[in-house]
Amino acid sequence: MPTLVPSPQSLTPASGPPLRLGRQVRVSAPAELPALRPVVACLLDRLHGLEDPPGSEPVPELRLVLGRPDLSALRPAAGLSPHTGLEEGEQEAFELVVTEQGATVTATAAEGLFRGATAFAQLVGPGGEVPAVRVLDGPGLRWRGLSLDVVRRFFPVEQVKRVLDLLALYRFNVLHLHLTDSQAWRLEIDGRPRLTAPENAVESSRNGEGRQYYTQDDYRELVAYAAERFVTVVPEIDVPGHTQAAVRAYPELRGPDEPPHELISYLDPRNEHARRFTAEVFAQVAALTPGPFVHLGGDEAFGMPAGLYARFVTETLATVRATGKRVAAWQEAARSGALEPGDVAQSWIGLGDEFDPERVKASVPAEYHPLVDVAAESFEHAAADTPKAVEAGAWVLASPSSVLYLDRRYAEESADPAQTPRREQVGMPAYTPKSCRELYGWQPRELPEIPAGARLAGVEAAIWCESVTGFEDLAFLLLPRLPGIAEKAWSPRPASWAEHRDRLRAHAPWWERLGWGGYWRSADVFG
Repeated sequence: MPTLVPSPQSLTPASGPPLRLGRQVRVSAPAELPALRPVVACLLDRLHGLEDPPGSEPVPELRLVLGRPDLSALRPAAGLSPHTGLEEGEQEAFELVVTEQGATVTATAAEGLFRGATAFAQLVGPGGEVPAVRVLDGPGLRWRGLSLDVVRRFFPVEQVKRVLDLLALYRFNVLHLHLTDSQAWRLEIDGRPRLTAPENAVESSRNGEGRQYYTQDDYRELVAYAAERFVTVVPEIDVPGHTQAAVRAYPELRGPDEPPHELISYLDPRNEHARRFTAEVFAQVAALTPGPFVHLGGDEAFGMPAGLYARFVTETLATVRATGKRVAAWQEAARSGALEPGDVAQSWIGLGDEFDPERVKASVPAEYHPLVDVAAESFEHAAADTPKAVEAGAWVLASPSSVLYLDRRYAEESADPAQTPRREQVGMPAYTPKSCRELYGWQPRELPEIPAGARLAGVEAAIWCESVTGFEDLAFLLLPRLPGIAEKAWSPRPASWAEHRDRLRAHAPWWERLGWGGYWRSADVFG
């Protein structure tokens, strides 16, 4: 069975023997796309040890050809492109033909050629054998992302590159970097050195020794690495809540009122220092980011009066738009009444995961109960958030925690009993554990959290790192679940769990080769 994940819209076996590869395969690409050949050659080498030969030896060839394949049999893509900010075009669609003599990917754009080359890489079986097939494929949804929390656990540049490699393998096209929060500030801002000073990050958010933030050059390097793999970086600066790291570094950002709890802080729009700080930060982030979107957060501004919250978000929306960027924000931003049709509201509060103050109080010391009550006041308004965004005409990005938050513990056993203790340690205990099979049982257009009539931009998973102690824990939570999300976002025709599982089993060696050996040996998949 072909091992393609996501499953393609059309795969037709061809007559004739398979293509047989040795240690080498030649990758040829259009002269106008010089960066494409080495990236594809690197992918094949890392997954299978297939090296692009330096000379002109007669070896099998993967040809990447700009052209116009017949795409009429494909279901057109829907949603919003994170690369262009448009809802048009089929830049990712491709045709892949494999014969005994070689393989050819044909597409109208470089992005489609890369997606087709990735499909070819997944078809290479043991011993370098590739079945003779014709694959015709394109995405169901244009926005397919992962939100990565690098605040509560810092991941250095090389580890984030591993995340990007994984995203590229499964045809994701967005890395949403959650760069700031109460625990730390992870992006260098010119003129604000105390934000990233070592003493400003809480100890629990560190990941080893050394620098625990990205310089602007680091960020540029990640953006460029992502772009080579047709992944757009969407940076998030989370305001006005989740800002204790900023306020610790610059106490003058505090507003005139005392917050209702010592663990709460927010940026007050009445404070000129806070307004200037916000403008400075977003101007720099926008200048560093070639993609069209910047994320302003907007979630969980606990204890902030509704009027001040609406004013701050309204002003910050205008600030970001003035940089020439489009705005993405968590669903609470709809409470400002200032979202516009070009904005993206990220819907995250999933059914079954609603905030239960009494349950939370039972699990925390009494000194934190007032904080729980403040949080409960904010969540009382959550059910109206996404409908308000829809009413405003904004795009909706589906990220409900019920199926797309990957910091949820596993319900099933591991095929490796040695992993069992980690299952009780990694993942948020507040969420009900679910199995890999359960988390495959949804469709983007049928999510109950997304109102009818919503303009669905796409799907984005999220991985929050409160329980993550290092990269191995990240691998444990992401795999094998992330490819299933890729399939839901890419494939407009749903596959059964059994079919998906049978294809997924073959991918474990690739995860090992890409540096993801800490994955959960789910009994649902490998049992």
